[in-house]
Amino acid sequence: MKQQALSCHCGNVQLSFDHWPESVTCCNCSICRRYAALWGYFQPKDVMVEIAKETVAYRWGDGCIDFHHCAVCGCVTHYESADSSSTPRTAINFRMADGLKSTQVKYFDGAESWCFLDESEVRKV
Repeated sequence: MKQQALSCHCGNVQLSFDHWPESVTCCNCSICRRYAALWGYFQPKDVMVEIAKETVAYRWGDGCIDFHHCAVCGCVTHYESADSSSTPRTAINFRMADGLKSTQVKYFDGAESWCFLDESEVRKV
């Protein structure tokens, strides 16, 4: 497959992956709504993260996720499951993409129900 790649604004953080996700997730939890991220999920082995200088990681809540930000331009680039997580995952912020092509956006209620919202509920948000 063709290698896909996204980067932060300044290019310090490069994320490469083999396939474009079928959907991305917009979560309304207290951290994701502030980041305004669209998360595409991958197994850690399926993402190559290259960092020229450094990132800043922020671990929040139950301590299972490390959110990474470029230390140069400040973009939220990705998150990785922390060692304490039972589910290894890397999520890439697809807001860094030039276009989302025809990728479906799914809405997740991380603030209350911890469930995906259907289309009728999405219109109410």
